Amino acid sequence: MQTEQKKPFRFLDLPAELRDMIYDHLLEDPYFPLPPTCGKQHQHSTLPSLGWVLPGRRLSAARAGATGPRRCNWMLLANRQCYREFMDLVCMKSTIHLTVSPANYKSQEAGDETEKKLWKVDPEVLRKVKKCDIKLITTSAMLGVSDPRKMSPGEWALSSQVRSELSDVNNVEELNLHVQALGDPLWNPLWVWYHASQSFKTMGSPRPTSPSTSSEYKGRLGPTLHRITFSLDIWSPGENYLERDAEGHWQWYCMKGHCIAPDGAGVLPVREFCARLYMECRVCSPESDVEADAAR
Repeated sequence: MQTEQKKPFRFLDLPAELRDMIYDHLLEDPYFPLPPTCGKQHQHSTLPSLGWVLPGRRLSAARAGATGPRRCNWMLLANRQCYREFMDLVCMKSTIHLTVSPANYKSQEAGDETEKKLWKVDPEVLRKVKKCDIKLITTSAMLGVSDPRKMSPGEWALSSQVRSELSDVNNVEELNLHVQALGDPLWNPLWVWYHASQSFKTMGSPRPTSPSTSSEYKGRLGPTLHRITFSLDIWSPGENYLERDAEGHWQWYCMKGHCIAPDGAGVLPVREFCARLYMECRVCSPESDVEADAAR
């Protein structure tokens, strides 16, 4: 029986525009580290940091319903040029999701000078990222102190490590932070929201020029955040969120996107932070203005 000779398809001979169209069909938002549902599928993989481009990973519910699971993405590992071209497109068009949780962060013990990396991401990739979402899934232990009232936001070890690992993210156009507090009957989740917002909102500020303020620059390392949102792992009444306005100033917004109050300069006292977090929106609840006037 005569065997048919098959010639390999010379993919790299295609124009760059056509290759980009093919890569675009394979685009997905990468997650670091992999979500638990994906991690179990690739726990024996020799390429853990590439798990999101390997065959068999689950898509989001919306995309999976439309296209079904991908049969194979091994083409991306065919050679260095394919991988480099694809990653350039990922950094340009996709949202990179970075998660910090009890699974990849442990409070550093006294005398332990080794610091485990939160995310295994190539610095070259981080330098090209255009859009990035960071999610902090936090417990009381991750604050690293027994009494959060005695800690200033700039002393939080976790925020210092996050800022340090984000130092290569220097071309990002939109960087958002979501802080989720895990329920614990022994602590108030407001504390982790407070320390996270006050610690990260100064990230990316201009380098100080005077020696008197140089000590404060440590808390400013890293890229500039665009939005900070808050949530619980259980039901909550709905928290307001922080977002920069057109001039780059932090403003508080309600769940429907109405601006309700400026954030103010510097670190807010806890009471003022809590007041803004649950401040009534005058557009959504005009009766709150009537009650305030009556109280006067």
